[in-house]
Amino acid sequence: MKVKLMYYHESIDSKSKIFPVKIILHDKAANVPKHWHRSLEISYTYQGSIPDFTIAGKHYSTRPGTILVVNSNEIHSVFFPKKKRQDSLALSLIFPYPFLMKIVPNYRYRRYEIPDKELLTANNQQNLAELEGILKKFFQFASHQTNPLDEISKTSQILQILYLLTKNFSSIVTTPNDLATTDKPFERLDEIIMFIQEHAKEALTVTKIADHFNLSASYFSRNFKYHMGNSVIEYLNLVRLHEAYQLLTNTKKSILVISTQVGFPNEKAFTRTFKRIYKVTPTDYRKRLNGKK
Repeated sequence: MKVKLMYYHESIDSKSKIFPVKIILHDKAANVPKHWHRSLEISYTYQGSIPDFTIAGKHYSTRPGTILVVNSNEIHSVFFPKKKRQDSLALSLIFPYPFLMKIVPNYRYRRYEIPDKELLTANNQQNLAELEGILKKFFQFASHQTNPLDEISKTSQILQILYLLTKNFSSIVTTPNDLATTDKPFERLDEIIMFIQEHAKEALTVTKIADHFNLSASYFSRNFKYHMGNSVIEYLNLVRLHEAYQLLTNTKKSILVISTQVGFPNEKAFTRTFKRIYKVTPTDYRKRLNGKK
């Protein structure tokens, strides 16, 4: 039986004008569907817990002080069961792949991993405590920064976090960590995915994407589904749904405005697609989020 893959590639684009690292402070429980990106992601739980953080098929339950690392191209997701949907405070630092390739020696062949505490040596326990300490300090700092000069301090702290993580919790491996798209004849998959990410809000079609890469529509569709497990349109809609999910969770924009903003042709198409994937309409999801039946 063929398994339909329900995950998508996420393009990371930092909003910082000074430093190319995406910083996300999480102050509420929110599910994140399965996805992957070429960036390195660090997750730090400051308060509360994340009951199910899945990385490459392994499930983690976090508590205050837990640090998780998502390597390049590892499929990951976050799930809060309804009974455990308590608010938690957490931090995500997402380092873009091009930046890491420039600053981290041998990044393409480097794998990050923080072993279970009971498996750590005394020296590594001390290293982990140091990393936890600076992440905790950084969360508090990033939550309250007000001075424009704080951006300089923020950059310094982020570099220290990356340094400690790389020095103490990474190793060189034989298999490169970037996307395995070298198998002919579809070696441009990563470039194609980036294009879809960047233009998802537009009226994209299979033909329009194929034409952009000088491919026939049939060849493009067939190979895309073979490599991704989804058709081009299914994947495009997953990208749009992820953005819509965030807007539904974190803004008060209307369903109509959200559907238009993320690229669906109309509200009806958005609602139908959202319900098929999340098993609930956007309106009912927002009601549940606000504690209404």
